[in-house]
Amino acid sequence: MNRLLAKVIDEYALYQLHRQKSVTSQFKALESISMPENPTLFYFEPKTPNLIFEDMSNSGNYQTGSFKYKSEVENAKCNEYATGTFFQNKQNTSLNVILVHGWRQDTERIKAIYLNPFMNHGYDMYFVTLPHHTERQDSTLSYNGEFMISANIERTLSSVRQAVVDLRALISWLRANRPAPVVLVGISLGGLIVNLAATSEKNIDGAITVFSPNSLSHAIWHNVPGKYIKRDFEESDYTYDQLKTQWAMLNTGNFDIMMPKEKVLILSALHDRYIDFKDASRLWEKWDKPERKLYHCGHAGIVLYKKSIAEDSVEFIERKVMEGAKMR
Repeated sequence: MNRLLAKVIDEYALYQLHRQKSVTSQFKALESISMPENPTLFYFEPKTPNLIFEDMSNSGNYQTGSFKYKSEVENAKCNEYATGTFFQNKQNTSLNVILVHGWRQDTERIKAIYLNPFMNHGYDMYFVTLPHHTERQDSTLSYNGEFMISANIERTLSSVRQAVVDLRALISWLRANRPAPVVLVGISLGGLIVNLAATSEKNIDGAITVFSPNSLSHAIWHNVPGKYIKRDFEESDYTYDQLKTQWAMLNTGNFDIMMPKEKVLILSALHDRYIDFKDASRLWEKWDKPERKLYHCGHAGIVLYKKSIAEDSVEFIERKVMEGAKMR
């Protein structure tokens, strides 16, 4: 796909995205508090949760349904529980994959990429719901995900923190109850959550991120999807330097990864209008250039190139995770 076509497609998608926006300003400054410099303190290690499984049914070789567990991060009543859907292979558990969707999405887009290809390889899958999205959001929101990322600085910090800590809790449960390698997969904002988890959690066997940002403050201030959030900041005389400082814990490039770089796959879109390619490249360089694949498309490649994304992901998992598991 050439640059011009990619731009046109992304611009149309952004136009549709911005038809829904916050009715009132979400700006709320953060009181002067000290932030830990170590991500393992901010994204703390939770206790192994008690998963509750509901709406269970059988589909071929798989058992499927929904799950929930108590979150250890307080972030409004609607986020008291972490939630998601699961697909467990009834014959054996060879691999656990946790999949994280993007901002203002539900799990259907990431399922459209990965569900069938991963089923064909027998992987167990856990599609998690991000805070303030779908069943985890207040009914008064103007759009799906409005309260997860906004100009409310503390709420955004709490939401990202909760997403990462909830992810660590699910990893802990899988280690205790479904012994098999654990791989994290995230698209767009979900990739940021996966990368932040990789800076604080050592029990990860593989991480794949698709068209994901490095720094949330950079993404909001310098990229088109965040223009109305940026407007809230500017109308309150809040600067980019202030935001960068307050959201330092949401910048993966500030931290080292806790897993071998050989277990990381970064997929990037060269003509992305949602994510700054240069900012994504800063993380790649910070982490000593793990394996990376470049797509000649924009952010819409998540839909248009879903077959290639799935194939590249499966190939990486089989080569870097499953082969290693067989050798142990």
